[in-house]
Amino acid sequence: MATASGGASQENVSRNFNWIWYLGAAVWFLNAALAMRHGNLRMGLTNALISAVFLVAGIFFGRQAKRQARRGNGRGPLD
Repeated sequence: MATASGGASQENVSRNFNWIWYLGAAVWFLNAALAMRHGNLRMGLTNALISAVFLVAGIFFGRQAKRQARRGNGRGPLD
């Protein structure tokens, strides 16, 4: 279990947390495919839109985690 005070462990948690968004996108996409297969177009399109939102969130938070990892702990030289 990661601690909140450790810089390296916090980066690891945020990097691992990013995959939850991709998993959510895959589940919503599967749900959209099943809804469309059963003829419910409105629900399928709604689920596809939610899947796209999850995918964009995963990409966004993945870039944030990489940017944070490159900067270190975010503290300046005088802090």
